[in-house]
Parts: sequence; C-alpha cells; structure tokens
Amino acid sequence: MKTRFPATGHRFTAPVPVLHVSALQPLNIACVCILAALLAACGGSSGSTVSNSTLTQNNTGSLQAPPASAPGTPPPPTGNASYNLGSTPQTAIEQCMSDEDKEMLTRVNDARSRARDCDGVNYPATAALSWVCTLEDVAYEHSRDMGDYNFFSHTGSDGLTAAERTTNAGYNWSAVGENIAAGQQTITAVMTAWLDSPGHCATIMRSSYTELGAASHIVTGSDYPIYWTQVFARPQ
Repeated sequence: MKTRFPATGHRFTAPVPVLHVSALQPLNIACVCILAALLAACGGSSGSTVSNSTLTQNNTGSLQAPPASAPGTPPPPTGNASYNLGSTPQTAIEQCMSDEDKEMLTRVNDARSRARDCDGVNYPATAALSWVCTLEDVAYEHSRDMGDYNFFSHTGSDGLTAAERTTNAGYNWSAVGENIAAGQQTITAVMTAWLDSPGHCATIMRSSYTELGAASHIVTGSDYPIYWTQVFARPQ
C-alpha cells in the first residue's frame, strides 16, 4: 500500500559530466558509506540517515552536477489556503496529494522562500515548486525499494539511477535531483536533517528545479523503520 508521509512513524550545463552524491548517517565520518553507522561527506544525525543526488542534462544528453533547526513539530496547516503549494494544479491536488504531501511541499516551498546559507554557500530565495504525481510515484517506488530490500542508496535494487527512474516513468526532464533519508519519524525531522546538510540543502534551494514529488515507506525488518525520497525536476 502506498504510504504518503504518515504524521507518525513513518539542465543547467557545465563542461564535465559529474554525479554528486553525499550520504548522511550517524556517528562517524568516512569518504564512502560502508555501514549504517558511517557518514559520508556531510555531518551526522543520530539514528537516521540522509543522502542527495543531483543530475542535470545538457542538449547533448550528458549528465552533470550544478555547483554544489532545532526539532519541533508545529501543527500542520488545515485547508489548502493554509499550505504553500506553489502553482500545483487543482487536478494534481485532487488526484494524488494527501495532507502530508501538502505539508512536505509547504515545508520545501517555505524553505525556498527565503535566502539560505547552506554551509557557507549562499542561495537566494527562489520560486516555489509545484507537486507532480509522476514524481511522487517515482519517489515512492524508490522509498519502497530501499525499505523492502534493506539498502540505502540512490542506485535502486535494479541498478537504475534517479534520472533513469524518472525517465522510465515518462517524465521528460531537463534537470533532476534526489534527496533520500531513513529513520526520521516525521516530516519536520527529515526536513531538518536535509536542511542541516549542505548538499541536501542545496538541492532544496536550487532554482533550476520547478517541480517536486516525494514519498515515504514504512517497513519492518529493515535497518530503518521508514525510508524517504524527494525527487526534484524541471521538465523539458
């Protein structure tokens, strides 16, 4: 069954093709993610993990990367007027958005609405994102894949990348990026972890993205009880 953020539990162009991936996991720092207790590249968060992957595509199809709070759970908004859904069409809101989806999009758009320092890199305020059901489906399938097969990576159990998953879903993108996380029990907690990490903060703030889809998956018998994925994109 598809899980959408339960309140509890749960082409910009550059000269050289590059894939940027960073993983956040508790306790220690290492250059690569080897065990659940290790952290690659960006700061730790106890009992949970996050990671980001950013890809862009130029006209030749090459892939490359753009330049690279305290916990607290305010009550979620009620009624669409209280959310910040950007230019999400009403058809998408009715088709696939739960209140938890609206909360996630609101948290992302609120973060983008003001200038932000992502560990020394200043990002200006930028436009709100719109929710896309196809991107939500891509996000959910990756969260489910990680949880059901007990792994934490941007590469799926089938070997596909975030860009390939998005393409296979029928979304024609000019830029695509992905944040993943595991173990955070609420939207507030996972957004705090992502915004506290430079690479994930940059993904959230990047002006090249215009659309978002995200989803979580609750699972038993895996290293973490909940897995999260955000997929950011701009259509062609």
